[in-house]
This record gives sequence, C-alpha cells and structure tokens, in this order.
Amino acid sequence: MPTQDRREGTDRELLLLLTARRTGVLDALTTSTGTAGGVARETGVEERAARLVCEALDERGFLRRVGGEYQPTNRLLGFLAKTDIRSIGRRPHELDALEAWLALPDTMRTGEAPARPPDWTANALGSRAARDEAAVRAAVTAAVHRAPRAERVLALADGPGRHAVEFARRGYDVTLLDAPDVVDAVAPALEHEAVTLVAGDPLAGDYPDAGLVFAEGLLTRYDGEHLERVFAATRAALPVGGAAVFVGAVRGETPGATLRALDAYATRAEGRAHAAGDLTDRLADAGFDAEVGEVPGLAERAVAGRAVD
Repeated sequence: MPTQDRREGTDRELLLLLTARRTGVLDALTTSTGTAGGVARETGVEERAARLVCEALDERGFLRRVGGEYQPTNRLLGFLAKTDIRSIGRRPHELDALEAWLALPDTMRTGEAPARPPDWTANALGSRAARDEAAVRAAVTAAVHRAPRAERVLALADGPGRHAVEFARRGYDVTLLDAPDVVDAVAPALEHEAVTLVAGDPLAGDYPDAGLVFAEGLLTRYDGEHLERVFAATRAALPVGGAAVFVGAVRGETPGATLRALDAYATRAEGRAHAAGDLTDRLADAGFDAEVGEVPGLAERAVAGRAVD
C-alpha cells in the first residue's frame, strides 16, 4: 500500500473508532451483543449503519466473526482491560486525544482543558508504555553519557517507567516521581522492578536527591514559568557536578515540535514549543552549565545541564 493510502487508512480507522465509541457501538459489542442487529437495538442507530461499522471493525482486525457473531480481537483489548497498562497500546489514547482536538476551539476560547474520559490516565500510560524499545534505550544512553559517575537517578514524570526500568537494569539506583494517580496506576506493573515509586507533583519541587535527573517529554508540556520551577527543583536535588537531562522536542530543531506543544494545549490547556536558546538560558538561570545536543537514533534533542555552584 502506498504511504499516502496507508496514512489515510490509519486516519480513517481512528475516525471509525471514534464513531463506534460515541454511538455506543463499541460498548455494545464488548459487553452485551455480537450482531449488527443487536447493536442497532441497543444503541438506536440505523441497522444499516450498525452493519457497516461492525464490518469495518472486522475488516480492520478489531472484531472477528465466530459462529455468526462478532467477537473482540486482541486489537480491541486496550479498550476493554485497563488493569495492566502494558496491554492497552496506543489506540485508546489516540482516540482520547482526538476528542480533545475536536474540543480545541472551545479550549482556545476559554483557556480551560476539556473534561477527560474516565480512562484517560490509563490510556495515556498505555500509549507511553508502547514506546519503541530502541527509543527508550537511545534516550537513556544519551543521559548516561552526560552523567558517567552518577549512581542515583531520578526519573521525573516517567509515567509507566520505561526509562526508569532501563536505568535500573543498567545498575542505577532509580526513583520514579510522578503524580499520585499515575503512581497508583503503574505500581502493579513495576512491583518486580528495582524502581522506587514516589507520588508527587513535578511542579511542587522537593525532589529526592540524585546524581542524575532525567525526564522525557516534559519540554513541550510546560510553559516557561513551569519549566523554570522544574529546573529549579532539579538543581536543588543535585550536587555540584550532577547532571540533568531532558529529552524532548525543541522548536526549530525537532520536526513537529509546535504540534506536540499544541497537543499538550489541547489536552491540558498548557504547553509551549521552546527554542534551544530559551531552554539553555532557563537552565543557566537555575544553576546549570547547559547545552542542547542530538540523541543518536531519535529526532528529539537532549537538553542537558551540569550543576554548578
């Protein structure tokens, strides 16, 4: 399939899932019925439309016909089970984000984030848990190169803990700090990993002491004021010579950096794409020798600083 056709097919698949969720078709198929007629009766949609949606979901691999009825496949598992974030995948969060983008005009007028679906946190964590293994290793390697003598790592707002676990497997003493609801959600998946979980607001400061503070994805989530708070709290957690490494999108250097910031605005009513000079200036003001460097294998940049007196 040509690249353009494949992309359009993926976009339409997301619209198909959105339609099925908004009309109640997904809920009906996963809880109480396996036929188009049953879907039509339970949701109130026209039977012809119900049949088309069921057939499209079957065609895209979310359903399969067994004995004359539709049954969910593994592709639909992430929409059903939320206990293990590792089994959710990217699609449910992509659907949540699409809902937020559709509400973006109202968010732009009010400055208030839209209401989040009930499974927002689990879906967001599931999407991050599906991050490519090579990308995780590349980001961690970039951080390690900037802090070769560090023994303790603070993984800041690392969600499902992919980077935290990679640091731990390389022999570091690792703490993951994230919001309380995130920590509660990821605790079962990380209970057998050598990672200490700490519940806290990354903007509130008071981080555990570390030789290396690492974060991925924060650079476009926060505006300048909030980044300054994170940088100051990071500096307070480090000794002189300790390192901070923030891997993420940088405006003017990372393709799509501003779209990532706009995605953060759509879902959180905050976000900004920062230029390299802006980031290094803010790190310097917080007490770091700062630089922006490449991360081999990734489009993202490593915004790094060494703590100074």
